[in-house]
Amino acid sequence: MATVTPTGRADKARELRSTIDQQVESLAKAVDAVRASADFQAYLDVQARFHRYSWCNTMLIYSQRPNASQVAGYRAWQKLNRQVRKGEHGIRIFAPCPFKPANAKTGETDTGIFFRCVSVFDLSQTDGEALPTVDVPDLDTAADDLLARLVRVAESRSIALAFKPQLGGAYGVSKHGAIDVDDSHATGQQAKTLAHELAHEALHWEDKGTFTRTLAELEAESVAYVVCRHFDLDTSIRSAAYIALWDGNAKAMRESLARIADAARGIIDDAEAPADDRRAVA
Repeated sequence: MATVTPTGRADKARELRSTIDQQVESLAKAVDAVRASADFQAYLDVQARFHRYSWCNTMLIYSQRPNASQVAGYRAWQKLNRQVRKGEHGIRIFAPCPFKPANAKTGETDTGIFFRCVSVFDLSQTDGEALPTVDVPDLDTAADDLLARLVRVAESRSIALAFKPQLGGAYGVSKHGAIDVDDSHATGQQAKTLAHELAHEALHWEDKGTFTRTLAELEAESVAYVVCRHFDLDTSIRSAAYIALWDGNAKAMRESLARIADAARGIIDDAEAPADDRRAVA
C-alpha cells in the first residue's frame, strides 16, 4: 500500500478545504436565491402575521395541542381568509394587556401590564385559502454506502445511534452523545439527516449560549450538504430551502465558513477511514 507523506496529507487537506469553500459558496448563493423568490417572499409576508409566543405560552400550546404547527386568534385567521371550524375548542394562552392606572395622590398615570386568558386556534382547526409554503423536498435517492460510513463515524465518536420511525415530525434528533434518525425515509435522506445531526454533535453542545438556533441549523445543514456532496449525494435543493426557512443567508454562512469547513472535514476524514480503523475522536 502506498505511503502518504506529511506533504501529501497537507496538500490533500488544502485541496479539500478549497473544495469545501467553493461548495459552501455555491450553497450560499442558492440560499439567497430561495430567499429572493416570489414564493418565499409570500411565505414571509404570511409568517410575519403570526406571533412569536413566550416560553410559557409555547408550553401551554404544547400541553393542550401537542401537534399544533401554527396558531393565531379567531380574527387573525379570518384576515388570512381562513375560518375556524364550528365546534373547535380554542387553545388557552396568556395575552399581555398594558394599562395606565392613575396615581391617586399625584393624578399622574403609570404604565402597567396585566395578563388575561385568550383563545388561539391551530391551522388544523381552520378551513379556507391555503397558506403559502416553501417546498423542502425529501431526498428519495439511495445512499446505502454513505449511510454505512456515517454510522461508523458515529460509532468512532462514541455516539449512541438509533434508527426509529416517527420522531414527532423531526427527521433526526441530536441529544449530546446520542442521535435518533427517522428510518422511514430513503437511505439518501437518512444519510443527510445523520450528517446534519453529527454536525450538531460536533459544534453545538459545548458553549450552547454562544449561538442561536438559527445559526446552529445553518451550520449543521451546511456541513451536511458539504459531506453529502463529497460523497456524490446532491442535497442542494433541500438544503437551500431548509437554511432559508431557518432565516439563514449567504452572509451568515460566509461568517461561519471556518466552523462549517472544520466540522465537515472531520466527518469526511472519519467517513473515509477504513471500516476497521474506528479511531476515537475527542
